[in-house]
Amino acid sequence: MSFTRRTAQLLHEDHQGTIEVIEALDQLIAKARKKAPDVSDAAVNKTLTKASVAIEDEISNHFAFEENELFTRLEEMGDVGIGEHLRSEHAALLPLGKTVAEGARAALQGGFTDQTWPPFRNAAAELIERMFSHIQKEEMALLPALEDLLDPETDMQLSSAYEAAHL
Repeated sequence: MSFTRRTAQLLHEDHQGTIEVIEALDQLIAKARKKAPDVSDAAVNKTLTKASVAIEDEISNHFAFEENELFTRLEEMGDVGIGEHLRSEHAALLPLGKTVAEGARAALQGGFTDQTWPPFRNAAAELIERMFSHIQKEEMALLPALEDLLDPETDMQLSSAYEAAHL
C-alpha cells in the first residue's frame, strides 16, 4: 500500500516492520509450543532481540505520536470515533507490549525456564493477536483519514517530527 501523505507512509512503514517482528515471534512460539526455546540459537536470539526493541518503540513513540498529534487533529475536525477506539486499544497494548519486551530482554540475559516460558508465550500470543488486529484497523481507517486530513505543509511538519523522534 502506498500513501501520498508522508506521515501516513511513515506510519505504514512502521506497521510493516512491526508485522515482521510479530510474525517472527509467532513462528518462535509455534515451534516451541511446549518446550522453551534455546536463546543461544541464533534465530531465537535474533527474534527476541528484535522483539524487545521494536515492540518497545512501537508502543511508546508510535502510539504517543498518534495520540498527541493525529487523534487530536481528527477530533478537531469532528471525527472522535477513530481516536477513541484506537486509544482504548493502545491502553490495552501498552502493558502487554512492555511485558513481552521485558520478558524477551530477561530471556536474552538468562534464558527461558519451565516457569518463565509459559507466561511469556501466553503474553506474546495475546500481543500478536491484538497487534495484528490493531494494525489492520489503523491501515484501513486512520491512515486513509490522514490522506484527507493533512495538507502538504502540516504533513511535512508532522512527518519531519516523526522521523526526528525515530532517529
